[in-house]
Amino acid sequence: MKGEKMSNKKENIKREMKETFNKIAKSFGEVGPKYWDEFGNRLVKLSNIKEGAEVLDVGMGRGASLFPAIKKVGENGKVIGIDISENMVKETYKEISIKSIENAKVLVMDVDKLEFNNQSFDNIIGGFVFGYFLFSENRFDEILRVLKKGGQVGFSMWGNQEDQKWLNKLIKRYIPVNKKSENKEKSTIPDFSTVEGVKKILNNSGFKNIKVYKEENKVIYKDKNEWWQEMWSNAARNTLEKIDNLGRSEIEEFKKEVFNELEEFRCEQGFCFTMPVIYALGTK
Repeated sequence: MKGEKMSNKKENIKREMKETFNKIAKSFGEVGPKYWDEFGNRLVKLSNIKEGAEVLDVGMGRGASLFPAIKKVGENGKVIGIDISENMVKETYKEISIKSIENAKVLVMDVDKLEFNNQSFDNIIGGFVFGYFLFSENRFDEILRVLKKGGQVGFSMWGNQEDQKWLNKLIKRYIPVNKKSENKEKSTIPDFSTVEGVKKILNNSGFKNIKVYKEENKVIYKDKNEWWQEMWSNAARNTLEKIDNLGRSEIEEFKKEVFNELEEFRCEQGFCFTMPVIYALGTK
């Protein structure tokens, strides 16, 4: 029964993710500061990807990790990117075609049902998809199945976002959270916002040679409108649409409150945020 509830929860998340990322695919990573590219580059740099390697990028989005991996494996290597969003795949394929890249391909695929043979890849990387694996009892089974023995995984995920707490608090005023449901979910899903929490998850999942790093990053928006537009171009759009659906006055009031709160982050260059990112590596 517990497994069934977890599976249903994951299917709901999957549907929402697919819908949201199909909407934002064209503008994702194109609006505002280029932090997705920075984090993608960093993940590939930390990963032990060798020239000639075969690499799988799960939840590739618009290729923040994919393109650095393509460069790292060289002409003799191969990179496959997969995403559940058809539009993300479509937009990334366009870029691959424009750049005349021949050692990579992108596919629409569910990470829970990988259409590859056992032990197919030297490396598997995934930027900001780590939490998704935790919503089912299978967790990393498919990743381990298609990863070669001795192969390495590399994941990135958000650390504790202190500079986002005001936003979460504000959102809850417009979209009330079921406390009972929230507490139950917290008890089911292990903490992956700390280095120790991530180490524990990877260790319990059977990975070896685990290395986990936390890095602080400064992300700067030139003005409040850029911040607002970027939120509509990433996964936060799903939440903003829910507030928008409450009515025009609600979304306008929400935006007004957001802009007031943003004053706290005003800096010489614009509006500055500290965004901690955790990078996690492990081998099979």
